[in-house]
Amino acid sequence: MIVPIATLGTATASGHSTFCGGMALSDSTVYDTTQVTERPILYEAEPIRYPAKARARGVDGRVLLAVTINADGRPDAQSIQTISSPDSELTGAAVQWVRSAKFEPVCLATKAVRVRVAIPVDFKRGL
Repeated sequence: MIVPIATLGTATASGHSTFCGGMALSDSTVYDTTQVTERPILYEAEPIRYPAKARARGVDGRVLLAVTINADGRPDAQSIQTISSPDSELTGAAVQWVRSAKFEPVCLATKAVRVRVAIPVDFKRGL
């Protein structure tokens, strides 16, 4: 069983408006979680694929990724970094999953902003 960290919400995005009720800021500032009051909330993602070779080898564990979530709620693919991982195949699967995810953006003063977060992705066999 693969366990993503965030729970799915019911929000949907439309056009350029944000979940904050305003427009996304156009600056490139990236905030960290100590500078905002909420974390991005996952609302859409493809299923995580447990790599068959890693499963066959008995590899499981947590992949921890650092990623910038843009003001539109999409991960910045260029920003994804591995903080820790038990296996390179699990890392690849976790990165692929994060790239496909959509998040409810973080708001600061009713404007959506970019934020840097750590995202753990757990791979567990036999659950």
